[in-house]
Amino acid sequence: MDKRFPLIYVEWCDAMVNQSSWLSLEDALEWGKSENWIVTEVGFLLDETKEFILIANKKSSYDKENPEIGGVMKIPTTWIRKRVNLSKHIK
Repeated sequence: MDKRFPLIYVEWCDAMVNQSSWLSLEDALEWGKSENWIVTEVGFLLDETKEFILIANKKSSYDKENPEIGGVMKIPTTWIRKRVNLSKHIK
């Protein structure tokens, strides 16, 4: 396990848009109460600031000093609801 890039589990609330064209006010309010905006991801933590975390869901292992990275995602820290460091569970 490359200690520079800990493996983490993250849950966050993502921005979303209603795909229907028009809704009644009642339906719009009900849609807004739904819980289907929670997203979960497991990835390697590449960087972290006050404003965001940067994770990748793929990392090559053939070049240990300069690995290639895939599936890079930038998540605002204010959107994050849960974060678990999975690296401490890997031997």
